[in-house]
Amino acid sequence: MRVRGWLMTATVLAGAFCPPDRALAAANGAMDGASGAGAADNTYVLVRGVRRVVKPTPPVKVPLKSTYTVSIIDRKQIEQYSSMTTAQQLLAREPSVYATNNGPGGVNQNITYRSFNAGQFSQTLDGIGLNDAFNGSVTAQADNDNNVLVTANDFQNIQLYRGINNPAVNSYNSLGGTVNYTTRDPAGTFGGEAGVSYGSFDSLDWHGTVNTGSIDGVTQMLSFDRLSSNGWTQQDKNSVSNLYYAIDAPIAATGTKFYGRFIYDYNSGLVNQLEPVSLLHQYGDTYQLPNYDYNKQNTSTNYALIGGVSQTFTHYLSGDLKAFMSVGDYTRQSSCNEGFAATSIYLVNDCNTAPYHSYNYYARTYGVQPSLKLDLPFNTVQVGANLTVAHLHSSEFFSNSLPIMFASNPQGTGNDFWNEHDYRTLGSVWAEDDISLFDDRLKITPGVKFLWAETKDTDTAAYYYPYTGSVSNYSHYTAPTFGISYELLKGLDAYAAYGENIKFVDISAYYNNIFTNSGIVQPVNVQPEFVKDYEAGLRYQRSGFSIEANYYQEDFLNTFITTTDPTTGNSTTTNGGRSRYEGEELQIGNDFTDFWGSMPGDTAVYINFAHNTAVYTSGFTDQFSGQAVHAGEQVGNVPVYLVAFGGTWHDEGYSVAVNANYVGAQQLTNAFFNTPAGVTQGGYVVTNLQLSDEIPTARLKYIKAVKLSVNIDNLFGVRYYNQADINQSNTGFFYKEAIIGAPRAVYGAITAEF
Repeated sequence: MRVRGWLMTATVLAGAFCPPDRALAAANGAMDGASGAGAADNTYVLVRGVRRVVKPTPPVKVPLKSTYTVSIIDRKQIEQYSSMTTAQQLLAREPSVYATNNGPGGVNQNITYRSFNAGQFSQTLDGIGLNDAFNGSVTAQADNDNNVLVTANDFQNIQLYRGINNPAVNSYNSLGGTVNYTTRDPAGTFGGEAGVSYGSFDSLDWHGTVNTGSIDGVTQMLSFDRLSSNGWTQQDKNSVSNLYYAIDAPIAATGTKFYGRFIYDYNSGLVNQLEPVSLLHQYGDTYQLPNYDYNKQNTSTNYALIGGVSQTFTHYLSGDLKAFMSVGDYTRQSSCNEGFAATSIYLVNDCNTAPYHSYNYYARTYGVQPSLKLDLPFNTVQVGANLTVAHLHSSEFFSNSLPIMFASNPQGTGNDFWNEHDYRTLGSVWAEDDISLFDDRLKITPGVKFLWAETKDTDTAAYYYPYTGSVSNYSHYTAPTFGISYELLKGLDAYAAYGENIKFVDISAYYNNIFTNSGIVQPVNVQPEFVKDYEAGLRYQRSGFSIEANYYQEDFLNTFITTTDPTTGNSTTTNGGRSRYEGEELQIGNDFTDFWGSMPGDTAVYINFAHNTAVYTSGFTDQFSGQAVHAGEQVGNVPVYLVAFGGTWHDEGYSVAVNANYVGAQQLTNAFFNTPAGVTQGGYVVTNLQLSDEIPTARLKYIKAVKLSVNIDNLFGVRYYNQADINQSNTGFFYKEAIIGAPRAVYGAITAEF
């Protein structure tokens, strides 16, 4: 199936001024009370008679005076999850996030955010975009099934901006929102940690971090994490190696600070497939086709580098200049048994033409991102820009025997399905004014961003394209935003926001513009996706208690529909109908330290609720199947209700953490045509538990403490389908196919701090 390969190129966020020693501040300076990753807000407690540093978890995760919907996942919360939890899965702790993972280490992940798919919201690293420049998403886009860059080893906290938000935060794909991973800062003192964990599915994780401390004012951190696992199905064995490096070099006398961040990730393993539910019932939940009938071996190598300098020019004026690059190399070697495929009543992908395939997706991205910040008595003016240049080489070759030979001939007589080079230049310029009046009670945040994209697709003559040809186009848009918040009473704040944004067309919309029979090139007529976002809410905070409730409505035009021609296996993108995404979100958190009085320990609880609906408001007809989608039908794979809830208890090094997610019923999609299938899948609840004990080691010279922990994922052993859709067999009948979610799993870990 020609669902195009994908790689994690660092496209662009025309992002906020955000130097590495930043506070958690982001949009409109509204992250009030949130401390930075490297902030010196530590407190000291006696743990079994030993004075220990404690980094408290702020009970307030939702900035009170933000003019937009914002929330935070901090490092303490990240560490409550097992080593098998991916960066995408961590996001499901917050409202309106639905994330699935089909195997260990991030195999074939999928995520929605306010019902928008993974290519319709942006994910950034310190304000630099992680979304693929050509295919939109960050993980598993365009059949890059085993492709990960960012892991929990790399970031200190996660900032989630739901909705379009202000231009200092949002990015090129920010229709549903923006997720920013804030990298770990090197510490000012020497130290580190080393640990290992082992558990279910023969899963082994070992990791280590070293901080050099301050050497002539320069601080550095080096961290490594290695995970290997056999997985919970018969075809998802995987291993991940992740290396992270950070350096900060301030020159205090000049107000200058140089900084750098580097991430390297290597991911290798098998990828499981959705299997007919009837076969799962017959052979067991973990069933996959055996290697000799169907097999996918995936390897991805990714690295990203961000470097820059921040400068304080005057008491009022500061600036930042980032440069960045990323390289990603994804390869899939797959094989299938043609005899089995011919006798099977079910579809077996990639078995047409020849039994052996090599799919390659190599991408490079380079960019620069300057910004200026002017702090005035009653407002803060920010301006910035971004320029990103990306190149993609995507190809698939086939063969009747091994090894696969890579031959591409002028008239498509070689053994390549396709062999293409794509080029995209993205740019943006933005400005915003964060206005604060009436003793900081009223905040107003107007902003505007101009975005543009120039794209070229060149295909060499191959199986799909008898003629070499290229197609290109240019798109641009001016996106306005406006937010306002007002403190009605002390601790009670109301806010409202409006914004517009677009998503530039994915590269799959360019493929069929080179007519295969004549070499004639047609202009790209697919329009960018366009969203208008309206939202309003209330926030209340007092002592350790916080609550936020909001309503949002996003009117969506030119929805991308990626469909697959069942005859050729070639996919293409067109515009579907209009749709409306709307819902309500609720966040409640409370720290009971003072409430319980003399009861030992610190107890905190949270609940995050979301009601999300995504409905087509106009109809369209799929070009291949002729299937009509009518106004009022639900968009597929969007759970209507999502609830995340749990709590923690800490006392003298002992800790208990419970985190649970309820995923409500959802409409399934047709696998080939990405349209509603008229079949609903029921909901489920998955609960995770962590028990830990941090033991001071005062008598040991080099080790400060040892932490012992046990994680139980899916504590109650709930059986659920992690991913499912409706497919059509070779003989014409429809059937449900799925992959089972991870069963109960237990992991034990030991970590030494030095």
